[in-house]
Amino acid sequence: MPLHPLIVHFPIALLVLGGIIEIVNVFLKNDFWNKVGTVLIILGVITGVFSLLTGDGAEGFAFEHWGRSIHDTVELHSLLANISVIIFGVLAVIKILFKHPNTKFQILKNIPVRKGVVTTLIVVLSIAGITTLATTGHLGGKIVYENQTITTNNK
Repeated sequence: MPLHPLIVHFPIALLVLGGIIEIVNVFLKNDFWNKVGTVLIILGVITGVFSLLTGDGAEGFAFEHWGRSIHDTVELHSLLANISVIIFGVLAVIKILFKHPNTKFQILKNIPVRKGVVTTLIVVLSIAGITTLATTGHLGGKIVYENQTITTNNK
């Protein structure tokens, strides 16, 4: 059994919760929740990278046990997983650069950025990330559970 199914639940939980906190904190404007959201997203991206790295092993396992007929679903699952990690990675960078006063990036001091633009971008990326991540998870479940039933019935 590949390691991938054991790892994927960490980024799913961390990134969905982090994204929801980011969206809700637009209205709360609470420094504590700002930090919590950032930490969850950073941890989610790190665990997401590990999930991506273990995906190839799971892909080989899936093809070996269920055949090449699932190729298109596996490829879409893989693509959306990569997109999800990229979206949340960009969100993490934006949060670190623009939403944390302890961050001291000299290059950004001369760039005028309106808070509304950054806030809107955070919300849009959170929604997009949660959407792609949910679709990725759905496809992953479809790959495993629909084909597991077929394998079980054939025994």
